[in-house]
Amino acid sequence: MNVERERLLTRLRQHLEQHPDEVTSEGRTRREWLAQQLVEHYRPLRRFVRRELGRFVAFGVVPSGVLTDQDVTDMVLVRALQHWREAPVRGLFRWLRRTARRVVRQLVEEERRRIEHERSLEEPVAYQGDEWPDQVVRLIDILADPTAQLPEDVILAEEAQRILDEALDRLPETWREVFLLKVDGWPDDQIAQAEGVSPEQVGRIVEASRAFLAELLRERRQELEA
Repeated sequence: MNVERERLLTRLRQHLEQHPDEVTSEGRTRREWLAQQLVEHYRPLRRFVRRELGRFVAFGVVPSGVLTDQDVTDMVLVRALQHWREAPVRGLFRWLRRTARRVVRQLVEEERRRIEHERSLEEPVAYQGDEWPDQVVRLIDILADPTAQLPEDVILAEEAQRILDEALDRLPETWREVFLLKVDGWPDDQIAQAEGVSPEQVGRIVEASRAFLAELLRERRQELEA
């Protein structure tokens, strides 16, 4: 973790040095504060990015492994520093998640266009009937169809992890992220600062999430045992 922390700090410092901007000393102090906060939020942010990328992979929009969560998260950190004036003191993690969604969607769209460019979407991948080209099943149809059979390499976790991820996806985003930050060992006051809620709300959210997930997992286990 210390090695990763130093890597991040080095990269963020390099960005600040390469883009000094014409800011006041107060502005420089705020950017340095944000850089430190980005390092503190790196682990949950990277987990969030991993989940966002996983959705696009699962639906066949991009292949697995083309966009890595580490590289994308690093880009999110740099993007956040570029928009340092917008960073709130309270609710910073919510703001970072919004930034991460924009970066992920931008990169996914760029990758999707690259795939379209390299593989002609007019190239048939299968036929239905004897007519050409009216009955051609095109690559774009497969990529766009969530029900289409996906390659085995998109399976990213064991069955237990998959079930847990499905349960977590049923939680509202704020509940899920508060719960996962608590699992990471963050104290309630730090979670409250990151999410822009009160410490009392953090406690209530964690307990409600725990009960909700436990019930869902019990139901899922009963289904598997039936």
